[in-house]
Amino acid sequence: MTTRAYSFTHSSKLLRLASALAILCAALVWAPQSAQAENLIRRPGAHNRYTWELEPHLNIHWGAGAGRAHVGPGIRASIPFMHNGPISSINNNMAITFGLDFYFPPGGFAAAIPVAAQWNFYFTDIVSVLGEVGVVGNFASHGINLHVLDPYIQGGGRFQFGKVGVLVRVGYPSFSVGANFQF
Repeated sequence: MTTRAYSFTHSSKLLRLASALAILCAALVWAPQSAQAENLIRRPGAHNRYTWELEPHLNIHWGAGAGRAHVGPGIRASIPFMHNGPISSINNNMAITFGLDFYFPPGGFAAAIPVAAQWNFYFTDIVSVLGEVGVVGNFASHGINLHVLDPYIQGGGRFQFGKVGVLVRVGYPSFSVGANFQF
């Protein structure tokens, strides 16, 4: 009984933290930019051209029947396959993104392998938003040997400073914050 109370309290704190971080990130993305920031959304192709992107991050994972939220590190790689489009009149691109996330539930180890299509919309030199849709394979060793393929749906914001930035994602099955490096 004590374990369940601890689990609920621990999970509630993590979910409140994730919610607060998501609200903060949304406020930063939709906050008015300074008068100096140029709106690039109507200038197709006016974003950093990169061959691939690497993103080490920290996750709060609540999907795949986890029962409560778990925290762990992860890494993501994204490879653009459409540098300008699919909407040719705005500043957007598409990439394939894949990664590996680790979680540490009590008494075990879990991993998630997301693979998704990523659609990026560039508003300024610094601010862009993204949407991702795909699947995530979940594998766990903590007594239940979980092997599940789940849907993966995320939205996020990128704050890019040259070839280095900060990327925030929120959706199902996780919330993540990390650095991103474009090559």
